[in-house]
Amino acid sequence: MEALELKAEIRQTTGKHVKHLRREGLIPAVVYGAGFEPTLIQIPEKTLNKVLGQAGTHQLISLQIGNKPPHMTVARDIQRDVIKRNYLHVDFYAVTMDHKLTAQVPFEFVGVSPAVKEAGGILIHGLDQVEIECLPQDLIPAIVVNLETLVDLNDTITVADLKLPGSITILSDPESMIAKIEPPRKAEELAEELVVAGAEPEVLTEAKEKEKESNQEK
Repeated sequence: MEALELKAEIRQTTGKHVKHLRREGLIPAVVYGAGFEPTLIQIPEKTLNKVLGQAGTHQLISLQIGNKPPHMTVARDIQRDVIKRNYLHVDFYAVTMDHKLTAQVPFEFVGVSPAVKEAGGILIHGLDQVEIECLPQDLIPAIVVNLETLVDLNDTITVADLKLPGSITILSDPESMIAKIEPPRKAEELAEELVVAGAEPEVLTEAKEKEKESNQEK
């Protein structure tokens, strides 16, 4: 997989003073890794938004610091503002191309389940990503999950059902659920769920319906 390119500069500002960097449109970051001395850097926010929007934490980033040769990295710890969701700080891990690494890779759901389309089933999502281990060059941007394989009610796709190249090892629990088709819910089951949730659903028996009509006439 081709690496995305990102340029950064050495950062002198540290501690509480980094808030001034953010006001100037620069995001503080750090690069570290095996045989790589931790280096403080700063990156233009607009550029960082574009690259991380594509790379996440599962794609190689060719990071160039100043005029030095670029290093292959992956974004690790990404800190974001809870409300505004803008980046506050990023840790980049400098990889060694002949050493395996771990990464969280998201799913890309495609297709429509016949059990939903034809039998009225309800699609339930479980995991939205899995942890993998592989060499840096074998990283993948996403894992395609075809929902068309969910043909009948109660059909389930688990981690064990994923088909990936032999160069990639899945570390997540193989029994973990990714997607499942549940049967259509009956009125009685919905009422039970409401009771559990703390609500008290009204069951309109024939007697109650007549009582309700009588009260409305008054």
